[in-house]
Amino acid sequence: MRLRIGIALISALTLGCSARQLPSETPLSVSPLQFQSDEVRQPDQVIVITDASGTMYDHKTFPRAKALTQTFIAAMPEANAPAARPGGYSAGLISFGGNERISASLAPLNRASLANTAATYRVLGELGGYGGRTPYRNVLAESRVQLAGKSAHAALVIFSDGIPDSEERAMASAKALIASYNGSVCIHTVQTGDDPAGAAFLDRLSRLTGCGSARTAASVHDSGAFMQFTRKVFAGIGAPRIDACSGVIRLRGVEFEFDSANLQGASSVVLDVAIDSLKGCPNIPVRVEGHTDAIGSDDYNQRLGLRRAQAVRQYFTEHGIASRRISAKSLGESRPIASNDTDEGRALNRRVEIHAEQ
Repeated sequence: MRLRIGIALISALTLGCSARQLPSETPLSVSPLQFQSDEVRQPDQVIVITDASGTMYDHKTFPRAKALTQTFIAAMPEANAPAARPGGYSAGLISFGGNERISASLAPLNRASLANTAATYRVLGELGGYGGRTPYRNVLAESRVQLAGKSAHAALVIFSDGIPDSEERAMASAKALIASYNGSVCIHTVQTGDDPAGAAFLDRLSRLTGCGSARTAASVHDSGAFMQFTRKVFAGIGAPRIDACSGVIRLRGVEFEFDSANLQGASSVVLDVAIDSLKGCPNIPVRVEGHTDAIGSDDYNQRLGLRRAQAVRQYFTEHGIASRRISAKSLGESRPIASNDTDEGRALNRRVEIHAEQ
């Protein structure tokens, strides 16, 4: 009897190893991202999450997720690339299925080490090789632990079919991570399957803050498209190398809630870049101007523009810029820079500008 049990167990293990073997996929050929003249690296921490669960095995999408992860590691910018804040950045990996993980904890960028870890990725989970459950809530909680005590800007990059054990618990875990982090969190998702519910979930996840994005694996199918995605992750907030002490600067990426002066999304990242510039010229006064779109009356938009300019002014003074050198003014809807007939145009018109008053 013991011999039969032993043979059965060996057979199960052998079948399990065999079942885990899906056809491999070759990563795209890319080089580290080079920033354009008006771009800088935004994330200070990047965690790449790769779904290796049972549904990824069932639908044969795990090899695509692994190859995309390997491509992303190769595409990440160098540690010494131009950045919104001085110093390099940290990167980490989490591949998951059931209770199993293959991970690399957040640490200063070491591309070779990350690549070596990703090369070992396989379907994870229960004995039998078919993969475990998809506990997004646990993985997001583990990401929260890794980000604890850190600040500024973090990015989560997720390669998955978007089919969690519990959408409700996954969303609650993501919200808890965002609320606990001392800064901005952007969630970027790439769906490796074609399940409509999975696409909807990943889209909702990416929209929890104003700086995330969602796309399909098909949309990053070649090297050029993949590098555009990488650029979105690392420079997509749009904060330029700001010289707030000369000329007029439009703060791209400063976002307000609709019909409100409350800052949202990754606005703090952009404003922090401006603050660093302002600290370099402590004797130059500046004027913060608030602009709105054309929805609402002229009078209302004039008042809303002032509230937004004052909100930015307050952020500056709370972060070390002397209040005496900053004034706030509203132009309301009077100076649009785009059409107010489209959502995109109105979003561009809802902006803040810095004017140096030399």
